Amino acid sequence: MKLRTILFVAGILLLALILGLSVIFFSSSQDRSKEKSPSTFSVLENGTAGGFGYAVFTYRGEGNITALSYPSKPSMKITIINDSQAIEATKLSELFYQLKPLEKYGYSISITDKPLIGSGLYIVPTGALPSYALFNLQQNSSNGTIIYIGSKDLIVSSGIKKLSWYSSLQPDQQSRVVQYEGTLDSLLESNISLADDILKNKWMVHDTLPYSVSESGTRSAVIGNSGYLRLIYDFDDLHGVYDSSYLEAANQSISPSPQNIFPWEKASLQFTLNKTNGTAFLSIRRNGKIIEHEELRRVTDENVFIKKLEYSEPGEYILSVDDNSGAIASGLLHVKDVDIKFLRKQGVAYLFSVMVDSRPLESSEAIVSVGNSAKKKFFISGGEITVNAKLEQGKNTFNFELSGTNIPVVVENTQDPLPEFYIKYGIPGLAIVVIVYFGARMTRRPSYRMRFGESASYVREEITLPIERALEGISKIREDMNLGQAPIAPSEFTIALKRYLTNGADITEGNVEEILKKLVSSGHLENHRDYYQLKNEGDVRKNVLRRMIREKLIESGTQFKESKGNFTTKDFEIGFFGDKFTKKGLLIVDDKLETKRILAALDESARARLKIMQSNGLLSFVPIDRLGDFL
Repeated sequence: MKLRTILFVAGILLLALILGLSVIFFSSSQDRSKEKSPSTFSVLENGTAGGFGYAVFTYRGEGNITALSYPSKPSMKITIINDSQAIEATKLSELFYQLKPLEKYGYSISITDKPLIGSGLYIVPTGALPSYALFNLQQNSSNGTIIYIGSKDLIVSSGIKKLSWYSSLQPDQQSRVVQYEGTLDSLLESNISLADDILKNKWMVHDTLPYSVSESGTRSAVIGNSGYLRLIYDFDDLHGVYDSSYLEAANQSISPSPQNIFPWEKASLQFTLNKTNGTAFLSIRRNGKIIEHEELRRVTDENVFIKKLEYSEPGEYILSVDDNSGAIASGLLHVKDVDIKFLRKQGVAYLFSVMVDSRPLESSEAIVSVGNSAKKKFFISGGEITVNAKLEQGKNTFNFELSGTNIPVVVENTQDPLPEFYIKYGIPGLAIVVIVYFGARMTRRPSYRMRFGESASYVREEITLPIERALEGISKIREDMNLGQAPIAPSEFTIALKRYLTNGADITEGNVEEILKKLVSSGHLENHRDYYQLKNEGDVRKNVLRRMIREKLIESGTQFKESKGNFTTKDFEIGFFGDKFTKKGLLIVDDKLETKRILAALDESARARLKIMQSNGLLSFVPIDRLGDFL
């Protein structure tokens, strides 16, 4: 290499280093200057809509909200009774510290040795029910809830006595007892979380619904109403509980048809008013804001009202009819939120998530096309859909036809993506790329050749490839391509070498195959059908066939589930000779010769049973190259 070229390259590297350090310093300075804002949570309003309770809340931060409804108001006061006659209750202090995290939600926790049951939550960890607690229940002396740890047929009264006290209580008295079998010590050794049960008042929950939030905004929580609504909010730096007052439903419930629609659908609202106190109005609100406000009329006899509802924004729409006396009717319309996102590429297939109202869409189907290509049906399972496609370089639009509409999702295909470093650090990083690019243009791009060895010498046309680096490349490319422990193809090994060894420089195809063959002959790799896996990773033949099966299923758009190395579809199961099947089975073989070898190795009775199953359509030998004919 000429001196001028060496100096030029050294200058580029020095400039790149200076710019890189500047970018890192600038970015870290900005990161330090950005202080995370504290999380906030506040309920703006609550009420009822038909048979539902709702609350409108504002938030800032990333966290989880749990909405619950109850027939009676939950208490925030916990009293633990320390009874000297308790059975196996040596871990009272441990119980106290297990419950102590509830204080961050607003609970108060105390321990007492007084034999008294008042209002609130009383934890009685005695193994047998104390006589004063039984007397309180029988006489209805208070409305406190007794969280009792012990047996339903033992009491403490001048010693432990056998008595079926629980079955003798009236239903309303029994509802005041929350019983956990055993003793305090045994309960704390189990997986039961008493703190979580108390936080959610699980013994009287009518309905529950979780929500996830991030950034900031206003949102509505809607849940089946039974009187009281609780919101539990959990952020990294903020925890708490909001309890509503009693939510009384309007006299009349109005319900759109259908009540749940997609943003591109319409609903019809029809309701009847008999008599109003003055002029009636219909209001429709979303997240506390009035979307529509319509004057109906003063009704003196029976009137029917009809209205079309069509909204593009997902969420909860509260419908209410009011007159001079207040709310006389209410209802709810839910507009679903559909979100399809590209997740990752898996070989020749592209994986997308399909979420409805932030929950995975189960067992559905979609018609998909890429750009102006032909449409094809694909199945959605567990909130994911896999689409086989050959994309052009640049931006490609996947068109998903789902529930009567088209949802476009843009996926960018680039063979040489910018390193994450430059994407993260923006324009300064891009400057480095530009400088290095134009510098590289002035020199010839080398095509590397590799050979094995222990040294790390470098010449212009050849570099050494230590065995451990080659094996490491296989593990890394599996991880990058989400292949798990599946065997890899030579083309994937080439990508690994270019990505982790040659910085993107070309490698001759024959050279890659030579490397793989040497790794096989040296005992480091195993191969079958031009696929390769590390030594001692199981039956290489079956592992290769499993990968080929999986790819053929994905290519055909067939919905499947994989369990213990076998594949189950709607119509059949795919596996290997010796596997057990619960429906029609496809036995995958390499070719027809393997089928003949399997049959020849069987005794006459086993061969006869197999032929009977084949003639009845219960079993078929399928060469892997013909599997596509069955899909």
